[in-house]
Amino acid sequence: MNEEKKSVRCRDDFIRQSGIGPELAEFLKEFIDKPEIFYSIPFERRRDIENQMDTVLLSFG
Repeated sequence: MNEEKKSVRCRDDFIRQSGIGPELAEFLKEFIDKPEIFYSIPFERRRDIENQMDTVLLSFG
């Protein structure tokens, strides 16, 4: 149980420190638990999420 709390805290710290916005952060948390949600959202929303993720990844160099 303690290890799980530590893992969640590390994940949240990483998301916050990497510059991911709150909307994308919430999606990522949901996606970790239920990856199938990605296919159930509208195409335009998926494209927006992909663009946000691309921006974050590009910021790492």
